[in-house]
Amino acid sequence: MKKGIQDSKFDMTEGIQLISLLRMCFSEDKICLFYRGDFDDMFTDKLISLVEYEVEKKAKKRIAFLMAESFQNIVRHSNNEMNNQTASLFGIRALEPFLHIFSRNLVNIQDKLFLEKKLNELNNLDKDQLKAYYTQVLGEGILSKKGGAGLGLIEMAKKSQKPIQKNFKKCAGENFAFNMQIDLVVDDQASPELLGDPMSIEENTVIVDLMTARNMVFLYKGDFSDEIITPMLNILEGNTGNPGDSVGFKIYHAAVELMQNISRHGSNADKKEGIFAINKTDKGYYLCTGNYFTNPEKDLEKYVNKLNAMSKHDLDDLYRHQLKASVNLPNNNAGVGLIDLRRSFMTPLDIKLGEDKNGNYLMMGLEISFNNGK
Repeated sequence: MKKGIQDSKFDMTEGIQLISLLRMCFSEDKICLFYRGDFDDMFTDKLISLVEYEVEKKAKKRIAFLMAESFQNIVRHSNNEMNNQTASLFGIRALEPFLHIFSRNLVNIQDKLFLEKKLNELNNLDKDQLKAYYTQVLGEGILSKKGGAGLGLIEMAKKSQKPIQKNFKKCAGENFAFNMQIDLVVDDQASPELLGDPMSIEENTVIVDLMTARNMVFLYKGDFSDEIITPMLNILEGNTGNPGDSVGFKIYHAAVELMQNISRHGSNADKKEGIFAINKTDKGYYLCTGNYFTNPEKDLEKYVNKLNAMSKHDLDDLYRHQLKASVNLPNNNAGVGLIDLRRSFMTPLDIKLGEDKNGNYLMMGLEISFNNGK
């Protein structure tokens, strides 16, 4: 277990402080993504396209299958009597030499018993036995009442080549949170020590509990190059907000600027690494980012504080002035973007500078109210 996550005293009224906690939790992750919300085939395809940027070519096919099957497992076993829009969750973490695929959904007692028995059986079979069992089930049509869930679990066990990790947490009534983790080796040339035991599912279970307690609906840690930002925005589009209102557009608008801000102020010229998170609040949503930077950002902090003190009228005037001034200046639209965020939502832009053993760190955040802005 990484230090910092169990003893956190984070208060959601200090939204931007969430980034400091996440930075500690995922300091060793090459890529990390967690999502709580609706799941459909389009979402699956978008998420797979995002992860494919970060993995070796030879592992892409197995990863795509295991991710898709994990989604299907959520759909097959979810308890429709409960609110699965917030209960269902999917996560990916790449910590060399593994890629960990995590899922959570609510199940009833009957599905719990089925899943426990089936996974225990599969985890006790070797590679050849799994292959033979798969052929037997496929040939005899021994499928579960939920349309092939047993066959899907066998396929996952075959392709992961590691025991499927699982645990159940008691919820209301006779319902359980079913946590499942698939551990896929993506670098079989790693040292024997690294190829030993994968990360425990308990670590991800604690992280998911934290996300639930903090009402986090989206989390990404990794590269923020243009190739990554585009599919990530596609994931957010249509998967946030409420039908019939403009919240989804507001989140998209703010996410574009905050993600691009990581690219502008990142410390590495080739790879812009950072963290982006969305939390649901009583008023709406809170979006926050964090990234290391090379050059001092004191001027940016002063600039943000200046924007926070300005009226809507003054912000509109400044936006028009800066937009005209930046037309012929390449890569000089950072200030314009921050002005646009401030004038669009009229909530303060949070900014905080920090420092640790790895360097200087920039954190920014913004709350989007259901009722504010355009």
